[in-house]
Amino acid sequence: MAVRSIPAGLAQLLQLLELEQPRVLTAAQVGGLAQEAGLQTPTDVVVRRLRERGWLLPLATKGVWEFAPADRAGAFGSGDPLIELRAVLARDSDAPYVVAAESAAYMLGYASRRPDPECVSAPHGVRPPKALSALRLVRWEPATLAVIRDDLPCWAPSTLVAFMATRPASYHDWPNVGEWLRQAVAEIRPGELALELAGRSAGSWARAAYLLDRGGAAQNARVLAARAPAASGPFYLGDRESPGRYDRTYDVIDSTGLEVGDA
Repeated sequence: MAVRSIPAGLAQLLQLLELEQPRVLTAAQVGGLAQEAGLQTPTDVVVRRLRERGWLLPLATKGVWEFAPADRAGAFGSGDPLIELRAVLARDSDAPYVVAAESAAYMLGYASRRPDPECVSAPHGVRPPKALSALRLVRWEPATLAVIRDDLPCWAPSTLVAFMATRPASYHDWPNVGEWLRQAVAEIRPGELALELAGRSAGSWARAAYLLDRGGAAQNARVLAARAPAASGPFYLGDRESPGRYDRTYDVIDSTGLEVGDA
């Protein structure tokens, strides 16, 4: 195991870092902790000394570093696929990037397999930084508040289902949705789902109602369908060229292969 030295005068700072175990640190955060540790050393000098000895690791996001705690076998990164998202949000807490789609299903505790690549959302017109280029980007602006999972903003269940119903081709893990759909539907408030669907097509509403129904919330599904804009179907969930299951109640043809497990 590689032993990293503790710079003279920085032992108290490293003790604070080990206590708090931050994933990432900005220069301002390093400076604040240095002051708390009673240091008078300029922040840039503190950062340089910590970097030279492998306590702070470089990231693509400028001015943010990953902290490598002592329990790692040397100056190695955590392998966290969302580390750059953490860094971007550490630098700008108002940045509009949210864990999305299949990544949201995983972070919410629904899907058992972590997606690769991870997925984040951003509103139309927002250009993500290059630091996030390894992540899959979908354009969606949640109407309901994000939830916090693993210290990151994540789509709420209603946002996730609304996205899947509106842009089914942009959700990349339909074969495994049946594992968790009942759990997700049980956590959805119909009013929040209607808010997410406001202004969207009749097909989006019909597919969302269908997903609620398949997830065991038939009454909420019918209430949602009654609020949908008028239009004639059928509405497709999945590839139009593939054979699918036709649901007469919601006029939806489902070719995703969705099979929902027992409750």
